[in-house]
Amino acid sequence: MKAILILLLFANNLFAQSFGQNKVQYDTFDWEYVVSPNTNVYYYGDNYDLAIFTSKVAERSLEQIGKHLRWTSNKPIKIIVYTSHNDFQQTNIVNVYMSEGIGGVTELYKNRIVIPFEGSYAQFEHVIHHELVHAAINELVYGGNAQGLISGRILLQVPLWANEGLAEFLSVDWDTNSDMVLRDLALQERLPSIPELNYSILAYKGGQSVWQYITQKYGREKVGEIFEQMRRTQNAEKGFESALGVDFEKLTDNWHDFLKREYWPDLINRENFDDFSTKITDRTETRNFYNVSPSFSPDGSTIAYFSDQSGYMDLILYDVRSEKQKKRLIRGNTTPDFEELKWLQPGISWSPDGKFISFASKSGEQDSIIIVNVESGKYEKISIDLDGVFTTSWHPREMKIAFMGHKDDSSDIYIIDLVDNEIKNLTNDIFSESSPSWAPDGSKIYFTSDRGINSDVDVMFNVDFSQTDIYQFDFSNSQISQITSTAVNENYPIASTDGNLFYTSDHNGITNIFKHNLSNNESFPITNVITGIQQIDIDQDNNIIFSGFEERGWDLYLMSNVSQVSKKDVKETKYFSEKNINKDFEDLRSLKKSQKVAKQQSYSNYIFARNYKYKNSDNQKQEDSKIDSLRFDNQFTSRKYQTEFSVDYISTSATIDNLFGSRGVANLAWSDVMGDHRINIGTNLVIDLDNSDVVIQYAYLKNRTNYYTTLFQQANTFSLGYNLNYDFIGQLKDYGIGLFGQYPFSKFSRLDFGATIRSVNYTVKQLDIFTFNSSTNYEENLKAIIPLTSYVFDNSTNGYTGPVDGFKQYLTFQFSPDIGSDSVPFQTIKFDMRKYFKLSRNYSIAARLMLGKSMGDKPQKFFLGGNSQMMIFSDTQTEGRDDSGFYAQRVLDYDNTSILEDVYFSEYVFPLRGARYRERVGKNVAVANFEFRFPFVNYVDVSFPARIRFGNIFGHLFLDVGAAWDSSDEFDNSELIRSKYGLTDPKASPVLTTFGFGTKIFTPFALIRIDTAWDKYPSGGYSKPQYIISFGYDW
Repeated sequence: MKAILILLLFANNLFAQSFGQNKVQYDTFDWEYVVSPNTNVYYYGDNYDLAIFTSKVAERSLEQIGKHLRWTSNKPIKIIVYTSHNDFQQTNIVNVYMSEGIGGVTELYKNRIVIPFEGSYAQFEHVIHHELVHAAINELVYGGNAQGLISGRILLQVPLWANEGLAEFLSVDWDTNSDMVLRDLALQERLPSIPELNYSILAYKGGQSVWQYITQKYGREKVGEIFEQMRRTQNAEKGFESALGVDFEKLTDNWHDFLKREYWPDLINRENFDDFSTKITDRTETRNFYNVSPSFSPDGSTIAYFSDQSGYMDLILYDVRSEKQKKRLIRGNTTPDFEELKWLQPGISWSPDGKFISFASKSGEQDSIIIVNVESGKYEKISIDLDGVFTTSWHPREMKIAFMGHKDDSSDIYIIDLVDNEIKNLTNDIFSESSPSWAPDGSKIYFTSDRGINSDVDVMFNVDFSQTDIYQFDFSNSQISQITSTAVNENYPIASTDGNLFYTSDHNGITNIFKHNLSNNESFPITNVITGIQQIDIDQDNNIIFSGFEERGWDLYLMSNVSQVSKKDVKETKYFSEKNINKDFEDLRSLKKSQKVAKQQSYSNYIFARNYKYKNSDNQKQEDSKIDSLRFDNQFTSRKYQTEFSVDYISTSATIDNLFGSRGVANLAWSDVMGDHRINIGTNLVIDLDNSDVVIQYAYLKNRTNYYTTLFQQANTFSLGYNLNYDFIGQLKDYGIGLFGQYPFSKFSRLDFGATIRSVNYTVKQLDIFTFNSSTNYEENLKAIIPLTSYVFDNSTNGYTGPVDGFKQYLTFQFSPDIGSDSVPFQTIKFDMRKYFKLSRNYSIAARLMLGKSMGDKPQKFFLGGNSQMMIFSDTQTEGRDDSGFYAQRVLDYDNTSILEDVYFSEYVFPLRGARYRERVGKNVAVANFEFRFPFVNYVDVSFPARIRFGNIFGHLFLDVGAAWDSSDEFDNSELIRSKYGLTDPKASPVLTTFGFGTKIFTPFALIRIDTAWDKYPSGGYSKPQYIISFGYDW
């Protein structure tokens, strides 16, 4: 019975108020798609060319991936292309919010790839290839869906480092950015083990390096063999060991030796940042990752930059003279105007008078240019009607701002006149431009572009966009001219007042700062760093501020008077000197023996599904030809997307027991390709349909307002006791329909509304234990129509175990009108607010206040007490006596005359740890909770009975105070409380106070919580320690 009560308690949350941020559908997408042999590429609007580009890159990538993994795609892979990150964030294919920094995602239910085009074709090509590796692994290991994992048929979980690392390795092989991260890692005193790569950002670049080592040591053929062995053994480490002959421990040692041999020679004759510059931020103290986009004020006294030291991306001001941080000017990621501060392509710029700062921000539906007053912090938002806005640069004398703008399938350099907000596109081509900056006199704009010598090309697939140079736009003749022309990447140009241009270049394998004389075009490096540099700015005294990579993150450094700095001799890195040696990416011996032959035909109307290929016409005359990676020449036909449902997953199980006979549990989910329409069915079939649980839900998510319809039936049968002649059986049944909607105002706030129509029934039967005849002793029915409306705000951010910063609240009103004698008339209002104070990266304080009041002929009851997480064990006391630990008052009791109201129309209020569920009951409730959350132990190794590592063990101190009451007299008259709850304490009160401490441990199954709590007695004194085990995340 205890299990039934707990399940009822948490099942009733189906219609409960919930927090959570929103995915806002600002736009309605009219989807089309193009077909190629191995992909269906979905696009919208005027982006047919981008879809063709995607399809061609995908086919070329799949050929290379297939050779490495010894795999051939059995069905077309669906690739959904959004033309901006803002649009990408509206996708319904996955529920996770696609924050800045997520360049694409591959989900497992349908093995769909979802990617945005963000203005750079090089980045876009990389992401396509990267995500296709995930799709290939999903199909190779899991069959292209989640069914095997859900059913337990497939036990293998490919480690994150192996999955992400291989995706990086096959998509880029190696580059200067990867080399920078691993060179920096090689300097560390302690290198992470290969399994430890799973727990940090090094899963990407560290994993990429492991695969680089494996392929260099054992050959590329081993990639496919490793996956074959992992599939065979259903264990990752055993798979690697079977293929390579070494376990992870030995593989780690070998990889560490490889890193030292690879990078330690690169350190000779190079400079640390401290050798030539002054460090102005220190990540070892703030424990953050990014300090980027530094910008000097016109007088050079202040530096503005972006930093994630608070856990958000904030705009910080630094005083150069005092060498101290002045203030946080803008807090990012917590309000609709500053959802994201474009830190991947940042660009902070000052007004000529130094009174204002400009930067780009995601502001709800559109990107904006923000103009913020440096003194007051007040700002103006200028919405820009483009797909993306990045990298602002203020004119040195006028009220104009240059910026990078992204529209459809290209990015260009734009100018906005702040007087009339007129916008002009300067470059207006298909190439990718970025990093605009003005000449000191405002006559030119310098920028980065991948155009090379391809100025007249209009199809990007045939362009080498892998390398960038510096260009200038001259306002005197509106002409674009090239300044640098090298085989490496130049970026972040900035001009000084003495006729020089400074920029970064990865010349010889490391990104350093170059000085370029604009008069004679002579250029040379002025730094020779170990790792890398990005995002530079220069002041009127020729001091340079830049962001440098060190110890796995970015700090800011100040380099004085660069006009006097001499040329540095930057030697080639080992990677750079060898990158063109043995670079044949397709050189796999096992696949060289033969070349397939295919029949040449148009695939625009071809059906690639294996079960339907027989429908393809074979009557045309066809010629044999060597297979092309695309199999056709631009024979693409666009098709309209039609809503078509397919299964996401089916999960079933069956049991037989002595009481109920056969039971069948099933969960089924369907959706369309875009995730706009979702159907979920859940059943728990017991004996017959009348005794079973059934939930059917349909969600319509295509537009801004989300709609949900739920049909439900819940039946629970339980024992009420027995005597010498009879068993007494109770049955609760609840069925009805719920209609709900959500209208988001922004990412952080929304209006919830809807209604539940439900009918509940309670029947008590007595079963003759000799004849097995049954009769009904008691029956009760209630019906209700319960409209609800709620305002929700949530800008909190989560840590490992729950919210660590921000604020969230809801205000809810619901009522049940009088619709007859068997109705439950009430009106209820609830308010819940929670504030989180982040003290440092892993330390926080949480505070909560919840108030509730119900009115009417049959007001709802608030049941106070218990844990907000699902309890699996509780050892508690009441007035010094041991109790059951779960419920203070039995709900499913033969003598309970309000069982329907208690089960279906009550509100459980928690946490009050150390108190049981229903410890206090009333139509009014107030609860306050306080917690101090902190890291406890980094990890614990358990060697018996099996070797298990528990990582990131957290602790918390808590204080819970709450009260539930029907009348205010209960606070003054303890006799009312004693008689209401059967207590003996002469100072008994509706108020309960508990406190204690606890730990939270991550396991492969759930976050397990172990709490120790004490009750404070009204008459003084405390209970003995009470122990509670539960699972779930922080409130």
